[in-house]
Amino acid sequence: MSLINDALKRARQAQQGKPPPGTPPLQPVESTSGTVVGRILPAVIIFLLVAACFFLWLALARRSVTKIAPEPGILVTQPAASIPIPASNAPPVFKANPPGTNAPATNTAALPPPSPPPEPKLQGIVYTPAQPWAIVDGKTVHVGDRLGEFRVKEISPRNVTLEKADGSQKKLGLDK
Repeated sequence: MSLINDALKRARQAQQGKPPPGTPPLQPVESTSGTVVGRILPAVIIFLLVAACFFLWLALARRSVTKIAPEPGILVTQPAASIPIPASNAPPVFKANPPGTNAPATNTAALPPPSPPPEPKLQGIVYTPAQPWAIVDGKTVHVGDRLGEFRVKEISPRNVTLEKADGSQKKLGLDK
C-alpha cells in the first residue's frame, strides 16, 4: 500500500510542476532552427527534387509515339509531283481494244516488277517485362506498332517477332 501512496504523491507533485525529490533539474534544449545548416539543407533538398522532376519530364517529352505505317483501310496518297516516273528506253506498247469499243488504246509497256522491300534489321532491344521496346531499322518500336508491312507481335530479351497481315511471321534475332 505504501508503494501506491508514494506513486500518488509523485503524480501530484508532477501535476503541480515540482520535480520529485532527488531528481536533477531539467536543462533547456538548444534550438538549431536558426543555424545556417537548418536553413540551407531543406532548400537543397527542394532544389534537387525540382531538378529531378524537370529531367524526368524532359526525358518523357522526347519520347513520342509515331505510326510507322497507316492503319489498314486508310488510303495514303502522295502528291503527283513526288511520284518518280520510271525512265525506259523501250517504246511504249499499245494494246488495241476489241472492235466496237470507243475507249482509247491502253499502254501496256512492261514495267520492271517492284523490288521487294528490304528485310528489317534488328539493331537493339531494351527488355523490361512491363514495356519492352526495340530498335528496328533505326526506329523505336513497341509491341503492336507497325513497321512497313509488319506488325510487332512480341519482343523477348533476344528476339523480335514480326507478323504480316496474312499471318506469316518473321523472327529477328540479335547478332552475337
